[in-house]
Amino acid sequence: MTFDGRDFDGGLMVREAERALGAFIRNHTTDNGRRGRIAVVALLLGLVALGIAIPVTFAVFDQNGTGTEVAGLLWGAALIGVYGGVSSGLRTLRRHGEIFVLREQGLVYKRTGETRVLPWTEILGAVDRGQNHALGRFMGWDVHLVIRPREGGRLLLTGYTEDAARLSGEIRAAVAAAAR
Repeated sequence: MTFDGRDFDGGLMVREAERALGAFIRNHTTDNGRRGRIAVVALLLGLVALGIAIPVTFAVFDQNGTGTEVAGLLWGAALIGVYGGVSSGLRTLRRHGEIFVLREQGLVYKRTGETRVLPWTEILGAVDRGQNHALGRFMGWDVHLVIRPREGGRLLLTGYTEDAARLSGEIRAAVAAAAR
């Protein structure tokens, strides 16, 4: 039983579908404000690195290639900052009110304008590709759980969600158990 509706207010169909997943365990809210602040910081740092990388690259070519490592590091920082800032910024704009609700028999995903009720048996897979290091934790990449529902699309649980590592482990274990 899957319900993929647009009823964020918890209309009758959504509430019934949620209750069918068994007892409520807990909510995990996403700190969208933090995601937005990190997006701005990452984008600004990326743009600063880009502004430095361009003249350094020209200088490297003028000096027969000495300093290529420095130019490469600057370009890497620029690309990570710009990509991280833009991708986090887009998620910030699109995912207001994001909450993952853990229930005994499944997961409920809510954000403004959307509610998805997913029994464990309706999830094809859940893979965490998190990067648990200083930059990963700062950017919210320490948890990067991609949830693939049978009906198509995907959900993404990131480190911006409260207690995301614990939730990621519980989701992966429940999906694996349901697949047996």
